[in-house]
Amino acid sequence: MTRAEFIERHSRQIYGGFVTDDASIGYNLINYWLQDAIGIAAKQCYKDAIQLDGIGYVNNSFYSTFKGLPVSKDENFLWKVTLPQIPVGIGMTEGVNEMVFKDSDENISFPVIWLSENQKAYARKMRPIPNTIMAYTEGTYAYAISTIILSTYTVNITMISGGDSTDLDSVLNVPPDYFPIMVDYLQKQLILERNQPVDAQNDGLDAIKTT
Repeated sequence: MTRAEFIERHSRQIYGGFVTDDASIGYNLINYWLQDAIGIAAKQCYKDAIQLDGIGYVNNSFYSTFKGLPVSKDENFLWKVTLPQIPVGIGMTEGVNEMVFKDSDENISFPVIWLSENQKAYARKMRPIPNTIMAYTEGTYAYAISTIILSTYTVNITMISGGDSTDLDSVLNVPPDYFPIMVDYLQKQLILERNQPVDAQNDGLDAIKTT
């Protein structure tokens, strides 16, 4: 299912049919809230895995791979990559699954070893691991620790993501059995917004009074 199809289906639920052109809750607004709903669904999948298998993980259907991300120097022996979005807060480092570097000849490195914030504090005191790059995430960035000049490489990264949020025709990377969780969240947020009374008087007051 594409993002546009999911949004259209949910939009009809909110308005009880086809949406008019003057509707205040449009595709872009629903798409904005959809990012939150995907994170909630991924976290529920993580909890379900613990209950079913006793091991915390997120189903592969939630993952997307983004290729050709540029690398820039942050400081000596530290290189920075801008992630497509802030990783989902699941586990210590499980929001981003894999990051590899690729040169101009299409040669791909071994995946980096992800460090948690606590591990990062003492990782630089350790001896380098041969043929391995250590990395960590902070906000919307991934940082790689390496003496190699990585700015000549590009990055392929696999992370929990609903896909390309800027393209409504892209496939929504969420298993259909988690759609009800997303719909429940979206209904609470968007129907709450639609049911708010409108301040129709331009009297300089934003308070809405009822009698």
